[in-house]
Amino acid sequence: MPTTFDFACTAVMAKTLGYQDIRFVVDKPMTEWKYPAKIGWRRWANILVPLCELADLSFSVGTTIEGDTLGYTTGQVEALFRKTGRIAKLRSVLGMTHREYITITLRQSFRSEWRNSSPDWLKVAEWLKSEGEEVYILEEAEEVPISIERRMAIYANAKINLAVGNGPMVLCWLSDAPYLTFQLPKGPEKDYKALVAQWDRMGFPVGSQLGVRVKRQEIVWEADDYDVIRKYCEKHLFDKQLKEGANSRTDEWHQA
Repeated sequence: MPTTFDFACTAVMAKTLGYQDIRFVVDKPMTEWKYPAKIGWRRWANILVPLCELADLSFSVGTTIEGDTLGYTTGQVEALFRKTGRIAKLRSVLGMTHREYITITLRQSFRSEWRNSSPDWLKVAEWLKSEGEEVYILEEAEEVPISIERRMAIYANAKINLAVGNGPMVLCWLSDAPYLTFQLPKGPEKDYKALVAQWDRMGFPVGSQLGVRVKRQEIVWEADDYDVIRKYCEKHLFDKQLKEGANSRTDEWHQA
């Protein structure tokens, strides 16, 4: 199983089903089909272990023991929600009183580079600033990672979090942190079709929304072009009727 943010899906499903402990089975060399083993070990320590804590799960490490193996896809999370009517979300890290900023998380990965954030995000940041918004630009931070707890704190206390589809955004998808994610970047036709097919295989096809989402949480199945991003920001941030309804639920958004 991959040492990626996809593990958050496994963690919330385990918590929803009443499990208390995750067993990391380490009985063979780290797989290298996604990236070199040294990156896999780093990601295991920097991503998977802290995600256990955000799901309030303990963990152990060793050889195979008796237990169940859960999946790691968004589609499986959504299927569990339809079956049970609930998902035990990741714990939001609150305590910060300042909630008047917007984050933009830039994807600049060495994998599938065509899915990286477009140059339009800098233009978006300048536009938001011209509207009087405070904007923080974050990176996926592969080489020098931001701790999961700190990243969750930043996302959970923001006015909204903007990004293309990238690993860290699962912290928003599976919590009450507000988000707009843009899931279909422009790219080579073959790669684009493969990405769409991947969403189908996951059981979460293009156009899907998570059943557990709350206000100011939306997956946008379009490319991260300036006009598209601006349209959805205006819908969620600057629409007077929406803002008035949303303001009455500010505390509700940020509760785990």
